[in-house]
Amino acid sequence: MKLKNLRLTLSNVARTTSSKSMEVISTSPIQKRNDSNTGYVDEIIGYAVDCCAYRGDTLKVKFPVTVADKISELNALLEQDMTVEISFTGLKLTPYAMKVNGDSILSGVSAKADDFTITKQINNDFDELMIDL
Repeated sequence: MKLKNLRLTLSNVARTTSSKSMEVISTSPIQKRNDSNTGYVDEIIGYAVDCCAYRGDTLKVKFPVTVADKISELNALLEQDMTVEISFTGLKLTPYAMKVNGDSILSGVSAKADDFTITKQINNDFDELMIDL
């Protein structure tokens, strides 16, 4: 079977098969490359959100620049040490495999989505668990 014929869903990459959302680890901007491929310019062409995936792996989901306001909100929640889960709109998962360094094969799943919704926010305030001695 060819990789292009595989159909992947969120249940294939999420921590559990019944998950409808994924926990966010971090976010980062995707910047435009220079024409000479020597570096990046300041223009942001999209965003990447790292999520907790199956068996402790991470999945980098790429979003268009139109979600900039939601990324700012997500960053604010992450800076407050909150656990945040998001669900995706228009998620497209694509498996890949490529030959590198002779006979080695690098494989994985790339992910793109049109939008996301914050589905869960949990405050990780551990101060109340501290016991004064």
